[in-house]
Amino acid sequence: MHKILKNLKQSWLAVVIIIILLAIQAYADLALPDYITRIVNNGITEAIVDPNNYQSQYIWIEGLKMLAVAAVSMLCGITVMFLSSRVGAKLGKALREKIFKKILGFSISEFKEFSTASLITRSTNDIQQIQNVVSMMFRVIVYAPIIGIGGLFKVIALKQNPMAWIIGVALGAVLLIVLLLFVVAMPKFKKMQELVDKLNLVSREMLTGIPVIRAFNTEKKEEARFEKANKNLMKNFMFVNNAMNLMMPFLMLVMNLVSLLIIWVGAKNVDINAIQVGDIMAFIQYTMQIVMAFLMISMLSIMLPRASVSAKRINEVLEKENSIKDPENPKHFDESKKGIVEFKNVTFQYPDADEPLLCDINFTGSGKSTVVNLIPRFYDVTKGEILIDGVNIKDVTQKELRSVIGFVPQKGVLFSGTIESNIKYSNENMLDDQMKLAAEI
Repeated sequence: MHKILKNLKQSWLAVVIIIILLAIQAYADLALPDYITRIVNNGITEAIVDPNNYQSQYIWIEGLKMLAVAAVSMLCGITVMFLSSRVGAKLGKALREKIFKKILGFSISEFKEFSTASLITRSTNDIQQIQNVVSMMFRVIVYAPIIGIGGLFKVIALKQNPMAWIIGVALGAVLLIVLLLFVVAMPKFKKMQELVDKLNLVSREMLTGIPVIRAFNTEKKEEARFEKANKNLMKNFMFVNNAMNLMMPFLMLVMNLVSLLIIWVGAKNVDINAIQVGDIMAFIQYTMQIVMAFLMISMLSIMLPRASVSAKRINEVLEKENSIKDPENPKHFDESKKGIVEFKNVTFQYPDADEPLLCDINFTGSGKSTVVNLIPRFYDVTKGEILIDGVNIKDVTQKELRSVIGFVPQKGVLFSGTIESNIKYSNENMLDDQMKLAAEI
């Protein structure tokens, strides 16, 4: 993730503003319970001393202060959400541009390593996961620690030591729920991107192979294959969503039970004049803030593994070394020698082959598809050199080389599987002898 987040440097000013606004918002949210404590405690005292005047000027002044602090918190929160979304969107845009430029420079070898379906997923869905985490990350990294630690200090300042154990109970309950979610849902989170890849692969094969599918009348078979991939993704997605949706009611139950526990324990302390009513109300607010801060950090810890998987997949593309590179000091084609292609002692071996397919080839003219792929440098020769207009094609830029070539590829449609499954595509019950005869032909 840290490699991906380096791209945030282009939005450094927005990041600084977000951090400042979150600090202000956290300070404002921590200040509100103090006002509640003062209003309630002082109000009760004034009501005893002067029952006819205790609600007048003091209540209005303190109430307006609370409204002002709440308004500042609200404005900061809205601005932070707007800026966070903008920073996330800019990061996504930058990553998509980098991946697209990187893919444009890939040779056939790199395309074989990353399937087209996977490259589509990496440049769309994976980047979306990063954007989601970035939008939430600032609030968790800045706001949650300030609220959590500040809330603890405020509780200590209230001198509510007899009730401090309730915070431990609340955090323990929240931690238990989050850990259960982590154990149950995390494997599904990690599997999500693989299933999206699979669905994209099947969709792409069906869309590009529609003429073949119709020619062999295998629409039902392809519908079943798509249905299987689609259903697997749906089941995984529903499981994760249901787990997340179940968590919120349980967390709200914990928070409500904690509030009741504070009121029950606090009432006994009020009864013996150990604390005041305002202190109980403030304690409830601070406890909720501490629990929410802890919950936000826990939620990010759940989202980060999936985002980390996405970040790793994006980095795999960005850090992939191109096997075919431009020379440091490129030459230029001789304009006086138009259209002359010459092979000199050319040897070529596919990256995954055991032996060379072309050995010590010398000719002027053209050959079959493997030879043609060498001319525009879709592959580089293993030995020897290819010259166009007397210039070694490795000594000019790929852009200039390909600008002087007219290339018409001969492309067939193959579906993922085996050679056997592709030959038997029109008839799954084809005899092996027939399949072998077709392969020989």
